Amino acid sequence: MKKLFIAVGIILISRGCNQAEKSDANASSKNDDMQALYEQNLSTLKSFIAAFEKEDIDGQAALIADSARYSSPVFGDTIFTKKHWLEGQKYYMDNWSNLHLSNAQFLPGIDSATHQFDGSVRYYGFWDGVHTSGFTGQVKFYGTYDFNKDHKIISGNDFF
Repeated sequence: MKKLFIAVGIILISRGCNQAEKSDANASSKNDDMQALYEQNLSTLKSFIAAFEKEDIDGQAALIADSARYSSPVFGDTIFTKKHWLEGQKYYMDNWSNLHLSNAQFLPGIDSATHQFDGSVRYYGFWDGVHTSGFTGQVKFYGTYDFNKDHKIISGNDFF
């Protein structure tokens, strides 16, 4: 009887270990998939930023989904469309020169419920530029961006 209990115990322990290994492998595979998705979306966002620095409004427009929602850092702004987003970008391009992002820190976004990577991208840094008045300035910046399956931006939230 004692040998039977020992044998059953060994079988249960080995099955538990195998299930943990499968679970770890599945989690690792999912993390790899989310890392790859993050890298693809990060590439889109970096292209979006590069287009802004080159004052290429059409280049930026090509990276935003038509149905995108944008939350501007401008106090009281209540329009959330792609068109309005691009109008704001054009305003900066028309009134500032030498726009450049410095000290950028890019980070993967996380799902607020699961705290797992979700493919979104966030970044913070400093935007530097020269206003048409001659004022040279720098603003602290933080932004978060979500993407669709085609890696186009579907939502943006900017904070100064």
